[in-house]
Amino acid sequence: MSKSVVIAAALVAWSSAAGAAGLQGLPAGPLGQAIQRGHDMIMNSTTDPEVKPYIGNALTCNSCHTDGGDNDHPGSFLGTATKFPAYSKRENAVITLEDRVANCFMRSMNGMRPSTDSPVTVDMVAYITWLNRGKAIYGAAPAKPAAPYGAMLKAATHADVVAGGQVYAANCASCHGAEGAGIAGTFPPLWGAQSYNAGAGLANVVKLATWVKGNMPLGNPHLSEKEAFDVALFVDTHPRPDFVLSQHLPAGMKPDDYNATVRSETDTVESNFKKVGLSLQALR
Repeated sequence: MSKSVVIAAALVAWSSAAGAAGLQGLPAGPLGQAIQRGHDMIMNSTTDPEVKPYIGNALTCNSCHTDGGDNDHPGSFLGTATKFPAYSKRENAVITLEDRVANCFMRSMNGMRPSTDSPVTVDMVAYITWLNRGKAIYGAAPAKPAAPYGAMLKAATHADVVAGGQVYAANCASCHGAEGAGIAGTFPPLWGAQSYNAGAGLANVVKLATWVKGNMPLGNPHLSEKEAFDVALFVDTHPRPDFVLSQHLPAGMKPDDYNATVRSETDTVESNFKKVGLSLQALR
């Protein structure tokens, strides 16, 4: 199958999922309505009138949680609801699923944090929880082979970034553009002002490499571990918005409304690499 055919098929599948009809087997009444709204918000985050005020870039939740999280790829929501409450090192607190969803708006969506009892958060959590119906709380996740990305990152050099650029040109640029700007309403931007900020999970090269390996190219993920790592390194060495925690918390928010003991955080592309002992300037 030619590359252009694969891309076209992926685009059709992505567009069909984004405009999918109602979910099947929902409970009757307000709960079923909330679950459907949560799904629709995740698929159409940048255009949904309730969600849009909290978003500061051109991503949708579906950009990372493909198929609305209803698959077995990295970014899946299957099993997610069974893992909360959980301790979060980032917030240095035990957080709920509502906290986790609300916090994602600050980072991956580069926007403002909705309250955990807002319709946006409640409906998204209703959908994610519904996907996990029938599963035991704190169900043990299947063991996965350890990925080599941590070791790769510690040993990363400029040559790996160059190799990642070649992987990007061959496999990613046709959808996301040579400059990573994406295609409005179709494929998300991977760096720059309209992408995820430096505090997002995917700004961590190890997490991005894992995600890329299981999801990309869309509809035909086939990259080797080395290729996935190199292209993740290439993407995350590009400029993106800094993350300053205080700028993503609503003005006048009561302290108890943000469930965290970490109240000051600033992340940049440069500081992310410095944390693992690397120089951004040397990599570039």
